[in-house]
Amino acid sequence: MNSVRTRPAYLLLVLGLLCAGCFHRGVTPIRTHFNKGVYHYAEGALDAAISEYRLALDEDTRDHRARFNLAEALETKALALDGEGAGERAEHLRQEAEDHYEALLADAPGHLRASVNLAAREYHTGDSSAAEDRLRAALTRHPHSALPRVALAAHRLSSNQPAARHEAIDLLEEALRQDPTNVDANVLVGHALSRQAMDESGSAEIDPELIGRARAAFRRALELSADDVGALMALARLERRAGRHADALPWLRRALYIYPDLIEAHLELSEILATRGDLEEATLHLWQSRQLEDATRPQLTSEQYQQRLLELYRRLTEREQPPVPPTP
Repeated sequence: MNSVRTRPAYLLLVLGLLCAGCFHRGVTPIRTHFNKGVYHYAEGALDAAISEYRLALDEDTRDHRARFNLAEALETKALALDGEGAGERAEHLRQEAEDHYEALLADAPGHLRASVNLAAREYHTGDSSAAEDRLRAALTRHPHSALPRVALAAHRLSSNQPAARHEAIDLLEEALRQDPTNVDANVLVGHALSRQAMDESGSAEIDPELIGRARAAFRRALELSADDVGALMALARLERRAGRHADALPWLRRALYIYPDLIEAHLELSEILATRGDLEEATLHLWQSRQLEDATRPQLTSEQYQQRLLELYRRLTEREQPPVPPTP
């Protein structure tokens, strides 16, 4: 099973389908193709949703909501196909989604979410300058929205350059001043601050002020979205880097409670538990990780799993040996 890639995988930001009132199960009549598409998407029936959105566009080619939702459903379906190893089909759907975003922006140049998603597509295809230009234009057009700042910050962070990181932090802090409850902004600023702390530390002690700010950002994100696995994993890794391994354990366990097949959490738990001497549980999590491995993108090689397991078995065997009686 494919592992969950933790943030940032923010290049395709998760956007809400509609404004609040467009879909309320049991209230909104499921009559139009558009409403049927919303219902199917919410139920995870992507093929049915795509079909209904296409029918909605057949009825009205200027239905901006249907065009945007169709493009987003196509991207979501492409992600699922990636997980199934159908990369060519996934790329075909992404190209169709791009065409819909461009058609939407040609008709409604100020459409913010289409601009953000198309910028993500441009970045994915290697045209990072076009992506950033598009997001900066969206920021100018929508100065009071957090979304273009968060999206631009995600792109700047992906370059892994100190100057870009500082700009990303400024963008995210401004986004949070506008909307303190923005989960993506909180998680991203946590990543940016923790990365800055690691880079600036070198061989010296990690800056506790930066780590504290990063920790607070991740915790705010989890207060707003308790089941955000990316934030849970990021906070666990932050605590490990800060040398607080025991503090990482509850976040890893919580991530596995939400997503039991998360390979990264099993591996990190195994490492921490082995260090603490909890050998049985460390072995269990390592075995679970090996069983969940994706052969196309493995976390560890077969040899690495073998070496780790053998070392755990050796330690378990030594611990179970009866004490040697004293020589009379």
